[in-house]
Amino acid sequence: MVPKSGIYAVQHSEHRLPREVTLIQGQQFPRCEACESAVFFRMRRRLSAAGTGTQFHVSLYQLPVIGESRRAG
Repeated sequence: MVPKSGIYAVQHSEHRLPREVTLIQGQQFPRCEACESAVFFRMRRRLSAAGTGTQFHVSLYQLPVIGESRRAG
């Protein structure tokens, strides 16, 4: 679970993922869309209470792999 709302750096050794993501407190950390290997997150900047008070937000369940073509098969 995301402990505090903020902008998090993303580290994943298996695939190239977005470098940073914005996550909201209480949501689950997203996984890699292509594998089950661990994705690591480190908070870069905490969001202010004003930045998290909106009623609209998107839940991020998985992170897209960048720069790899998907093969139909």
